[in-house]
Parts: sequence; structure tokens; C-alpha cells
Amino acid sequence: MGIQVIVFDFDGTLIDSNKLKYDAYFKLFPADDRHAPIIRVVLSEIFEQSRYVILKEILLRLGYRKDALLREKVKELAGFYNEIVVAGAKTCPEKAGAEETLRKLSPAYGLYVSSTTPDASLKEIIRFRKWDNYFRGIFGWPNEKHETLRRIIASEGLESDQVLVVGDGESDRESAMKNGCPFLFVSEQFRFEDLGNAMDSL
Repeated sequence: MGIQVIVFDFDGTLIDSNKLKYDAYFKLFPADDRHAPIIRVVLSEIFEQSRYVILKEILLRLGYRKDALLREKVKELAGFYNEIVVAGAKTCPEKAGAEETLRKLSPAYGLYVSSTTPDASLKEIIRFRKWDNYFRGIFGWPNEKHETLRRIIASEGLESDQVLVVGDGESDRESAMKNGCPFLFVSEQFRFEDLGNAMDSL
């Protein structure tokens, strides 16, 4: 029957927000030679992880101990990070052609979002952009992408090869692989107007 459902990543796939999210970590710490190199290294290693995992790792490498103080600091910084990112993600550019593609596809396909952005913030951003009516479901952190995909396949009553995952990250690729779904990588050169042709070739 071909593709029936498409599961999109959000940041870097539907909106051009990866640089916004990356830069936001540096705004949380002093701009000096001690903090910046540690932040860069951590982001080079685990940028696709949730902000809580990333902030915890940054703080550990800055010398924090694994205790209640660390947990409180992560929570505090995550709150500031969320304010920066949500404000920016509401108004940053979409990936070229993204909304038009969602508008055209939503009557014919079941569309979903699966992201590492916290669930409430993700839904707030999508509602602000007036995209929520395009999707049957929106799933953010702490939902794991491969588990979200498994649940979507089951709830839709489909075979794995009928559910396409579209994303720009390794976590998207891995979630597709673990569930036996086709995967479409969103590179810098990717154009949404070519999505239909890419689906036909799967």
C-alpha cells in the first residue's frame, strides 16, 4: 500500500533552529576560556540528546558533583534554556517549503512529530506557528523516539514499511532502523518539494 504515515523530526527538519539551540547553551554560562571549550566538546558529542542530559554533562565536566545541587542547577539552567529556545523557535525560519508540504500532505497521510524538545514546549511552538492541525500526534521529551515510532505503528495498525521517518539526525535514523521503517535524511540540500519523488522511490 506504500507510505501511509510520515513521522517528522522538528528542529533542523521542519524549522531551521539547530543553530539557535546550539548557541543557546553558550548564553547560559560565562563567555570565557574555561566554559566555552567544555560546552563545545559536549555539544560535539551529544547534541541530539535532551537539554537535561547535555546540561548535566556540561556541569559535571565543570566540576559539579552528582548530588541534589547538580539536579537543581540542571533544572534551573534548563528553564532559562527553554525560554531562549521557545522564543526563538516560534519565529525562526521554517525549512524552505515545510509548511506548504505539511498542508498538502495532511489530508492524504497521517503526519506526526517526534522530537527531543520537551513535550509541552514543542506543542507550544507548533501551536504558535499554527501547524498543530496538520498532525495526528506531537511527541516530545521524555518520549524516546524509537518508542514513539513503535507506538505510532501500532496505533495506526500499519506495517513498518508503511511509516516513513524524516529527520536530520542520527537519532531519527536509529529510531527508523530499530522499527524497520524507511528513513529520509534531511540534508542541507534537501528540498521539501522533492519529498513526493523521494517517497515514490522508496
